[in-house]
Amino acid sequence: MPATVSATLKVVLREPPETQEQGDLIMVTLHNEPRGLPKNVTLDASPLQLQCPAKQWRTACTRAEQIRAGGLPALFIVEAHVAAQAGTLRGVVKGIQVVEGKAPEKAAPAQ
Repeated sequence: MPATVSATLKVVLREPPETQEQGDLIMVTLHNEPRGLPKNVTLDASPLQLQCPAKQWRTACTRAEQIRAGGLPALFIVEAHVAAQAGTLRGVVKGIQVVEGKAPEKAAPAQ
């Protein structure tokens, strides 16, 4: 009998993705493309669909706008419960943290 686990996934989004609203939920579809795998190991690219309460998503977007207004990029750190369903990885958002990214490097003045 396989071991039972409760799987969660953490995703960092550098840009807010396209969303669809369905009732009280925001739906986000991302394309998962595995990189940095060990030699001779492969994983298929697959869609990742996230569901998030609309209020939680809007709060995160408001925070991101405040960070961007200060001239810095905003990063969305999303933690979700996940499971596979019909060949798709599906997640229900547990929490979103919005943090400041690194300031863009300024080009050195020409001499």
